[in-house]
Amino acid sequence: MHAGALLPGPLRLAPAFAFAGRADELAMLKALLPRTAAEGRRAALVAGEAGSGKSRLVRELAHEAASEGATVLYGGCDVVAGSPYGPLSEALAHLVRHTEPGVLREHLGAGAGELTRLLPELPAFVGDVPRPAAADPDTERHRLHTAVTDVLTSVSAAAPLLLVLEDLHWADASTLLLVRHLVRSGADARMLLVATFRDAAADVSPGLGDTLVDVHRTEGVARVRLGGLSQPEIAEFVRLATGVAPTAELTAAIATLTGGNAFLVTELWRELAASGAIQIGRAAAQLAQPAAELGAPKTVQEVVSRRLAGLSAEANALLELAAIVGATFELDTVRRTSVLDEPTLLDAVDEAVASGLVAEEPGRGLVYRFAHELVRRAVSERLSVRRTAELHLRVAEALEGDPRRGEDRMLLAGLAHHFAAAAALGGVGRAVEYNLLAAESAIGAVAFDEAVNRFRTALRLGLEDPGERGAATLRLGEACHRAGAAPDALEAFAATAELARGLGDTELLARAAIGFEEACWRPAIHDRGAVELLEEAVAALDAGDSGLRARVLGCLARALELRGDPGRAAQARDASVAMSRRLGDRPSLGATLAAAYWSRGVSTNEEVKGMLLEARALGRELGDVELEAEAASWLVPTHVVLCDHVSARETLRDLAALAERTGEPFRLHVAEHYASALALCDGDLHAADAAARRSHEWGRILTGRDASGTYGIQMFGVRRAQGRLAELAPAVRLLDAESRDGAWRPGLVAVLAELGMEDEARRELRRALDEGLGALRPSLWLASLVYLAEACAILEDRPTAEAVYPELAVYAGGNVMVGHLVACYGAADRYLGDAATVMGDWERAEEHYESALALDMRLGARTWLAHTSYAFARMLLARGRGDDRLRAEEQLAVALGLARAIGLPALTARIGALRVDVTPAAEFPDGLSPREIQILVELARGRSNRDIGRALHISEHTAANHVRSILRKTRSANRTEAAGYALRRGLVPD
Repeated sequence: MHAGALLPGPLRLAPAFAFAGRADELAMLKALLPRTAAEGRRAALVAGEAGSGKSRLVRELAHEAASEGATVLYGGCDVVAGSPYGPLSEALAHLVRHTEPGVLREHLGAGAGELTRLLPELPAFVGDVPRPAAADPDTERHRLHTAVTDVLTSVSAAAPLLLVLEDLHWADASTLLLVRHLVRSGADARMLLVATFRDAAADVSPGLGDTLVDVHRTEGVARVRLGGLSQPEIAEFVRLATGVAPTAELTAAIATLTGGNAFLVTELWRELAASGAIQIGRAAAQLAQPAAELGAPKTVQEVVSRRLAGLSAEANALLELAAIVGATFELDTVRRTSVLDEPTLLDAVDEAVASGLVAEEPGRGLVYRFAHELVRRAVSERLSVRRTAELHLRVAEALEGDPRRGEDRMLLAGLAHHFAAAAALGGVGRAVEYNLLAAESAIGAVAFDEAVNRFRTALRLGLEDPGERGAATLRLGEACHRAGAAPDALEAFAATAELARGLGDTELLARAAIGFEEACWRPAIHDRGAVELLEEAVAALDAGDSGLRARVLGCLARALELRGDPGRAAQARDASVAMSRRLGDRPSLGATLAAAYWSRGVSTNEEVKGMLLEARALGRELGDVELEAEAASWLVPTHVVLCDHVSARETLRDLAALAERTGEPFRLHVAEHYASALALCDGDLHAADAAARRSHEWGRILTGRDASGTYGIQMFGVRRAQGRLAELAPAVRLLDAESRDGAWRPGLVAVLAELGMEDEARRELRRALDEGLGALRPSLWLASLVYLAEACAILEDRPTAEAVYPELAVYAGGNVMVGHLVACYGAADRYLGDAATVMGDWERAEEHYESALALDMRLGARTWLAHTSYAFARMLLARGRGDDRLRAEEQLAVALGLARAIGLPALTARIGALRVDVTPAAEFPDGLSPREIQILVELARGRSNRDIGRALHISEHTAANHVRSILRKTRSANRTEAAGYALRRGLVPD
């Protein structure tokens, strides 16, 4: 069998004319097709106006690729009644139908169950497959995207793969997200992905625009733009059509009348040839009359109208009906719809094909395709509104009789579309029914944007029963929430609550309140009425114990906390926990406890840690990996706040393993940004940089969440440490200019001060103080105080120090954590010491620095220990009392040793600027490791090896081995001497 026979039907359409022009573009695309496994994935974006020849170009490419042994898959976006992931579903369906079952099972691998979201019929080809796993929207989407990428990668291992996706300007949001994933994550596939789209401004939707920008900046992506055919290319077209060269007059006339549009060139040529306006001689093809007298059609509408005028009434009726069905139509559908008898219908089909307006699509039975979308649209636009609705109704009723309607997602989408378009004639009942079914089908395919559109259509058409309307509005809210559209979700949940009040339906009201709060909390929308709605739901529900009441109370606790009412938040949380315990509802209990980080109320950090540990244990007992991961996610920053970096790192390892196991993008994003924060703290700048980048990549695929702020803060910290702040200055300046609340101004001040731009830094500092520090509270409060303290230390700005010190004082003895472990800047006492130094309060500054040294050393925070030692030394030199210089030299030796070991050039330069000769010290006294420092601190507190093991989560045997090493390194004869060693060097914080 010829390789071309395996091509998908749309790529096998027989061309009416030979391929002319576009030789360079075709050669470029052929060169992009990867021949060896090492070449990996490539992509080409083929753009042009309607009729520019994009389809013909990819058809030629497909034939040549298939002739060389490549596997070719095809999918097209449907402008009439597209379904979620329509083009990818079409491409994969062809693969499934034409692959031997055993080979297909190998290609599908572990992702077979996820692929049933796109191909519900898959089990019929390969047998039973697992059900797709339920998870949060981002995880479900990511698993589906990964499964599609994996199957294409597997297929491409045997032979190069060409994947053609046409008409992306009509693609749904889910398809565009999957295309992004294929381009960015399919590097291992020996595949060329060719996507065509119209690039006129009216055709490029915001979603397509974002996709094009994102995809184009990825390595291995080329862009091809098809303009109008040049006169030499038009001459080539005529020569191939006639066997002789055209005259210059003929070529120029065609170019002038069509603007070089490839579709109009072919259609005009048909018209000219049929009307006798062309004379073909032995030497040349020429016009048979002056060009000015041609009367040739200049638009698609004129071309189609003239062609239709020459057809019978029956053929016109057929084409009108087909134009409503879509770009492709099955004869069986038209047969069930048409009022023509069978012989007349078949004659009409043959006549339409002979006219060139439609063509039979090979390989799919009696399926036909319009020659071009421009033709279909020109036919449909001739119809009146009433005639259009009538034809939609006939098509809908024909599709309703199709036995596949219960399992074919595309057919269901067609039913929803056509019945909705015919609602004025056919009533709204079936239109509503099929739109609701299509919405639920879209949710099953993790196509939440499509589900939103279907729910909205059903509600717009009208649901008379208030209960059904309430249920549909609730589902709309849930779909909006899962699509990441928080404002739309809040509007839908509020509407649901209003309907519930009218119905007296307390359960619906409670579910609306829960949905409202869940749509509020992650985007930090705390002032939209979640508390009031939840309190109303609590009051309306039966006062007895129930799982729903417990859940509402848990949500209320979080909403109250985020709105700044910790006392009542604790009451609601405790009531939810107690009720879940009484009910024996362990999943509900676990969910409330896992949210303790956000509903802490008046609880201490230790109490929050206890609740999170219980939630994690419940997750393990129940086999609920998501609950376990949720608890672990908030345990890590809780450990950091409690100055327990050992436990934080151990929990982070557990979280990363859980995230890998579940494949949850949000967990992977969080685990990586935690890793970056701790690596910067530890002094591993390379790891901090790499983890921040990985976190950013995971964050880019999250819906409804902008992770760029997290990435910006982390790279700010890393670049500062690396001495590369100059790279960030323009970006920070821009962020400050764009922020309404001046949230980035403290960071800008710190940048300017460190870069030596003192005059500008002072101006920005004055602006920040004039506007008041209180303005910074809603955003990066603690980070702002830290940046301002550092800047005022460099600028020696006493007013700033006096303003910042009392605000920072409440954090004394603690660990500076920005956000939810977006960054960790070590002991807060260092920044208090900086402010006290500028104020000239030497004794207080010394106390703060000694406390900071002890905590940074205990944490193993090498980066911040280096900065603390430098700042302490600078204060001692400024004070200049007694042995201050000797002590300063000791601190500078530690700072310089760490700065060189870690790679902190800016700090090294500042140490050098003090002009004090120092020899870099080992990173810790006497070569002690960070772990040994931690154990030495516990030993100095009088703890036994068993107690040390419990505190640091290591075995008693391991603790004993470390103690022996400590005694040897510190030259201590016993534990008492080692404790004295720790106390003399200020290693014990209390």
